[in-house]
Amino acid sequence: MKMLAVDCCLRLTGAALCADGEILGHVQEDLGRKQTSELPEICAGLMESAGLSWQELDYIALTNGPGYFTGIRVGAAYASGLAYACGAKIIPVSTLDLLPFTFRKSRNVSKILSVIYAGHGYVYASCEGSLMAGEYSHAEILDWLGKNPDAVTISDDPERTALAAEILTVKPDVLSLCEIARVNVNMAAAPSNLRINYYRAPQGVNQTGR
Repeated sequence: MKMLAVDCCLRLTGAALCADGEILGHVQEDLGRKQTSELPEICAGLMESAGLSWQELDYIALTNGPGYFTGIRVGAAYASGLAYACGAKIIPVSTLDLLPFTFRKSRNVSKILSVIYAGHGYVYASCEGSLMAGEYSHAEILDWLGKNPDAVTISDDPERTALAAEILTVKPDVLSLCEIARVNVNMAAAPSNLRINYYRAPQGVNQTGR
């Protein structure tokens, strides 16, 4: 199984290439507004270094939100176009699943609240089994934390979330994206069926796929 992983949803842009569980190469950088121009070059470099042709790709793992609107669109457009051209399928992975997976690599924690900056006093958040993924106001999250004192709160950018709570920093990890995608290969679908998680909704109402 040959898979290219692409993550553009948060501050870091990541790409990784793996074959049958072996990492052949990866890049993770803060590209800022250069994602559109540099992401294709990064991926092409990974393919060339591994000696693979685009037609050999079976899957493209992609973070499909939530996160920064522009980054989400850049990643989705690139992954979809590439999948169409190569005949590959896309394995979508939520950033709200990526962050806690990465965090658990180094810590044994059962209840993790993941929060991502959404702007204007809101965050994207989820806690497996306790809080459905969606957009929530700061007040809603603080109320939830008051009722779940055993939860550990994590974010890729705690300062920007501006949430009045103790938050640990976890950077998105494209290698974790590869691991999640490998065990969720049954979620692979044609690029025409790719759904983006924007979660734009009032007062925490979940709007998956909008």
